[in-house]
Amino acid sequence: MKKLNYTLFILSIFIFGTYSSQTHSYLISYSCSPTEEFGFAPANLEMITHDGQFKITEQSESGKTQSFLLLGSALGSVNQFTFFGTEVALTGPLPKAKQDIPSTTELDAREKEIAGVFCAPCGIENWCAPSLGPAPIGWPGSSMPLETTIVYGDISYRITATDITRLAKEDFRRNGKHYKTFAIDTGRTVVDANGFVELFQLSPPSEAIRY
Repeated sequence: MKKLNYTLFILSIFIFGTYSSQTHSYLISYSCSPTEEFGFAPANLEMITHDGQFKITEQSESGKTQSFLLLGSALGSVNQFTFFGTEVALTGPLPKAKQDIPSTTELDAREKEIAGVFCAPCGIENWCAPSLGPAPIGWPGSSMPLETTIVYGDISYRITATDITRLAKEDFRRNGKHYKTFAIDTGRTVVDANGFVELFQLSPPSEAIRY
């Protein structure tokens, strides 16, 4: 398991490192609210984006976290969560891209500032910031959404960016604060969907799969 973790980490650096001079990296914090009364929503959500990769972390009111690594088509995704006391890293392909809902001509004429960044409409009640690069696959919008609705299964919640910090290349180099951001957390049991079934005799829980 340690070897697989290390291999994923090294590959992620090798595959995407060549794009570092072309893209910027950001730490984006979002507030969250349910779309329905008594519905689910994390207490907050945080995203780190770097060279086409994304780490999305949901945090509950109690402080528990669940994170999602979107590592590109070659490496796929990793869903990190706790299942019956076991710290799991569930590997798999990237989620399917969401089809953009085109904005109307009237909407295209408007802009909105969110967390100090100008956004354009990117669907019904969705606002995206082209200056921040592409959206994570599985999220609405072709550029980074700063206000949108996240939907998975029967659950949906609304997010709005509250803070955006540009990160430096040095943050992702050895000894940098985010050097291991896109590595699987140490100590997790790394499985794919078939391995999950073998380990727990159950299918991966649908409520744990966000993207």
